[in-house]
Formats: sequence, structure tokens, C-alpha cells
Amino acid sequence: MEVVKPEYAGHGTRHKEPFYRSFDELSDDMFRLLKEQYSGERYALFGYSMGTITLVEVLKRILSDSRMNNPCHVFLAAHEPHSKTELFGYSEEKLDDWVKDRTVRFGAVPETLINNQSFWRMYLPIYRADYSLIGKYSFENLSLKTTIPATVFYSETDTPRTDMELWKKYFTGDCTFYEYEGTHFFIQTHHTEMTEIIIEKCMGGKENDI
Repeated sequence: MEVVKPEYAGHGTRHKEPFYRSFDELSDDMFRLLKEQYSGERYALFGYSMGTITLVEVLKRILSDSRMNNPCHVFLAAHEPHSKTELFGYSEEKLDDWVKDRTVRFGAVPETLINNQSFWRMYLPIYRADYSLIGKYSFENLSLKTTIPATVFYSETDTPRTDMELWKKYFTGDCTFYEYEGTHFFIQTHHTEMTEIIIEKCMGGKENDI
């Protein structure tokens, strides 16, 4: 199994590129990268947190493209399918404070860096850009319904099961749920168990590489 991790503009090795202005722009770019690397082999999609929105938007594009085979499975984690209305109406200054507080509460920042101004100068613009996109996204306008098998990973303290069950509205076939202890980034301590589930679901008794 080969793991391919596309990077958003403005992040990682693409840090010199401008941030996206909308999820349509982001998703078009991710779909472009997927098509460039796709050679017809069996594949699955994995989205974590903000990446789950990217996943469903890219999946919409896949389903509309006759040249692309559908993924054999999709994996969604740490994000429930409802709009983040709590992000609406913030001034830029208040949004910065909100983003800092939320990012720290999520466990994304080591304690030694919480008061490090150099760290925030570098990473706050990235976090702000991501949250701005999430705040503009409306699940009410998501037109997606598919029987592609789906697996949902979550933590009850982060995204309760009752909220995560709403993914069944979009994934009407086999949709299974796995709960883990921890904060928003439970993947940091449960990646081994998650990997085993992903491999099992992807292989599905097949010996072919994915």
C-alpha cells in the first residue's frame, strides 16, 4: 500500500503559494493533483478534520468524472458534517484570539510553544486561513449521496457519535464507526489501531496492492 499525501497551497513544501480563497478552489486543486498521480489502480481516500471536507468535495468531482474509477473506500475522521457557524462574524483580531484558543485546546500546540511569539508569527496565518475556509463551508449545500463504503473515526469528547452519525446521510451504503479516547488529534496516540483498520478495509480480502 502506498500512502500519498497532497499538500495544500500555503502549507509545507508549498508555503510560498497563496492560500485558497474558497473550498472550491482548494478542492479543484486537490482533484487536479489526484488526477495527475492516478493511473487506474485501486485506491482509497482518507480525510482528517478539515481534510474530511476536502475529501467529500474531491469525491464529488470524482463521481462526476467518467475517467476516474471510484475509490474502494473512504475514511473520515474528527469532523462532523455540519457547518461551523461559530466562526461567523469575527473581526480579524478576535478571530486570531479564537483560533489561538481553539488550536491550543485541540492539543495541536506543544505546551512549550503556547507563549512563543515566533511560533505564532509563523503558524497563525496558516491556522487562520484554514479556519476561514471552514467557516465559509456549508454542509447544507453539499449534494452528495453514494454507496461507496465509509469508515468514520471519532472521539466522543471531540465530535460526539450522534453528530458523526450524520455522515450516513451522504454515505448510504456500509458506514461503520470507531470511537477512540482523546482530544481532536486522537490520531497521535491511536494511529496504529487506525492503520490496521484502514489496511483491513482497503484490502477486503484482496491480494492486489492499493
